[in-house]
Amino acid sequence: MKAALWLSAWMGLSVVPSTAPTAVGREPPDGTTLPGGSAPTGPRKAPGTEPQTALKALEMSRAAVKAAPEDARRREAESRLKEAEAHFQAARYADALHKADEAWALLNPPQPSNFTVEVDHDGGTTTVTHRQGPPVTVEAQHATRVLAKGESVRVQQGTVLPEPPGAPQLSQPADKARFTLKPADGGLLGPVTLAWASVSGATRYEVEVVAEGVEGKATPAPVRMVQAARQWTLPALPAGRYRWTVTAVSPEQGRSLPSQTRRFELAAESLELNVKVKDGWQK
Repeated sequence: MKAALWLSAWMGLSVVPSTAPTAVGREPPDGTTLPGGSAPTGPRKAPGTEPQTALKALEMSRAAVKAAPEDARRREAESRLKEAEAHFQAARYADALHKADEAWALLNPPQPSNFTVEVDHDGGTTTVTHRQGPPVTVEAQHATRVLAKGESVRVQQGTVLPEPPGAPQLSQPADKARFTLKPADGGLLGPVTLAWASVSGATRYEVEVVAEGVEGKATPAPVRMVQAARQWTLPALPAGRYRWTVTAVSPEQGRSLPSQTRRFELAAESLELNVKVKDGWQK
């Protein structure tokens, strides 16, 4: 079972690969290395650990012990798990979480990670920044946020994740607009400019243009761009029909939902031919 990671158990914040099955995050024991080579920021702060957090850690540790082969490491893990259960029964939830973590870590030594996450603490605020790898899911107070590479989210201790920014409102071109343009070299058409309204808190926008039907050739791959501005002039494209959406990205709030989808069509200007006949010219 691929385990997740408690990056800040004291404030209920965890980060897991977004493609992984639902699981409880775990924090490595003191002195170990976090994914990507970063070190723990200091001793665990868990005076306010909730019973649910400790209980989930116990459940995962029990499962790990049950699946482990009969050897000295399993016996040591069973001993620490018993200590964790005793602490839990005595309502010492922080101690229960700590011992459960130790039991789990004995049976799940650190493995190379395919994602890198940085965690910075500033007073009561924690900022999680995803630096490398596939998208990860950040959880705090039972709310989640998906971060792609280069994105971050800031969480105040004891609060849920901030609400994501609102979805951008598209402004131009109008839905189902049709552009009749003169073909450039290679028969491609353009330019067409896409625009949208600004979103509070957003510092960049991800634009995606997908072909729905292209004349005379295979459908091209989606066109994507990350913009700080509120408009984007498309590269020249083949004649055909396209749809587009915009997603807002905030350094503190994460990603918005995509905007509503709009569509447009590119058509080549018809060529006017003048043919000379016996009595004059004919169009």
